[in-house]
Formats: sequence, C-alpha cells, structure tokens
Amino acid sequence: MELKLKAIEYQIDSGVAHITLSAPEAGNALNGEMLAEFYQALQNAIADPTCRVIVISSIGADFCTGMDFNAIFANGSRPNLAPLQAFRDCLLLIYSSPRPVITCVTGNVTGGGVGIVAASDIVLAEENVLFMLSEVLVGMIPAVITPFLLCRLSSSQVKYLTLSSRGIDGNEAKNWGLVDEIASDGMNDTLNRQIQRLFYSSPEAIAESKQYFDTFIGQDLRHQTEFAMQRLQKWLEQPQITTAIHQFSEGYSPPWFQKYRRNRTNYPK
Repeated sequence: MELKLKAIEYQIDSGVAHITLSAPEAGNALNGEMLAEFYQALQNAIADPTCRVIVISSIGADFCTGMDFNAIFANGSRPNLAPLQAFRDCLLLIYSSPRPVITCVTGNVTGGGVGIVAASDIVLAEENVLFMLSEVLVGMIPAVITPFLLCRLSSSQVKYLTLSSRGIDGNEAKNWGLVDEIASDGMNDTLNRQIQRLFYSSPEAIAESKQYFDTFIGQDLRHQTEFAMQRLQKWLEQPQITTAIHQFSEGYSPPWFQKYRRNRTNYPK
C-alpha cells in the first residue's frame, strides 16, 4: 500500500512500512500538518497486520530541523501548544510501537529531530551527519524531547549537548549511545541487514520485549512528558521569550546574542 501525503510519504512493501519526511525545502521542520500526517502514518503501520518493521527516513540535507516556530506562534504572540502536543504524541507512539522502529539518519538533525532519533528502537546514521540541540540559542528549552534523550544518554551528556549547543557527528553520537550503527557500507545495505535480522526474529517476542522494557521506564516516560508540556507552556507564556523567538524566526538576533571578547589569561597547563 502506498499513501502519498503532503509532507510525509508512506509506503508498506514486503512487510516494511517506510515513513519518509518529505519537506526538504523546509528542512523537514515539524509543523501541525506534518505532525498530523506523521502520526497517521505511524498508526497505519502499527495497525497493518502485514507490517513487521517501521523505517523512518528523510529526503534532503536535513533529516529534521525540529519544530517550526511559525506553527507554534501562528496565533500571534500567544503560543499554540497543539503542534507541541502532537509532537509529544508522535514520540510516544514511536517509543511504544509494538513494531520495531528503525530510524535512518542521512541528514543533519537539530532540536526536536533529535527527539525522533532518541525515541526510536534502532538508529542507523551516516558518519558525516551532525546531531545538535540548538534550543537555547533561540530561547527554547528541550522540554518535550528530554525524557526520550534520557533513554539513550546520561543526564550529563544531555546537559552538555543542551548547554554547549555543539553538534556531534555520527561517530561521536554512536560512542555516546544516540546512534546504534554507522552505515559504513551505505545506508541501504546497512538497513537491509538490520531488517533481515528482525525478520528472523519472532514479531510477538519483539513486541513483548518492548512492552516488558516499557514496564521499567515507560510509565515514568509518560509522566515526564506531561510534566514537560506543563513546563514548556509556562516557559512560552513569558512575553520576552515569545518576542525573542519571533525575532529569531524573522532573521533578527535575539537580545542575548553577544560577541565574546576573548580572555587573554594564560591558564596553567
């Protein structure tokens, strides 16, 4: 079955559901329309009895640049939380899917896009792609994705990625546990090998294993995402924050941007 949506391509072939982020001109940024299609595609895959594996990939130089700020502030200065709630629902659906979810990263990943990666069961990546949490640069906090990041990374790694806003490449992301395998032989061959391994495994045992793992952290994850939404709403209701984010999305520097004059102190070696 092939379902052509506006921003998401969905196709199921030989037991594999392929969900492709297909808005490269916008960096595959997540707006309300795209998230609705993404959620529908995930639901279709999970409900299809012939589906054994879900593969998420993208078209373009960016796998995903995170949330579309224009969608969040479509109603003016008052933030629209609906896209953020839809994004949270997509992440929970990826995480809790009884079908194994493989995410193939062939483009740079920023902000909320890293959340999609973290929520996935298996992450394959090219070594030259960058993973970056850029939220603090634009006055945001990585609230929704943090519970999922903590499933793969330590709290100190999440804190470092957030506060430093430094991008890490595929190899470093693998060393940290955000990526499971580098596609050294090309993404297609790496993906096909992984799918074959999953096809050798019992679908029922895979689903039961995921549900079993969920009993340890899944319930906390749902509570944490609820807390994240409350915290993010409170953060975005600050007028100075919404104004600064507006400025950034319109191409202006937010007020905290400042040129650092380097300290000439020589620290002891």
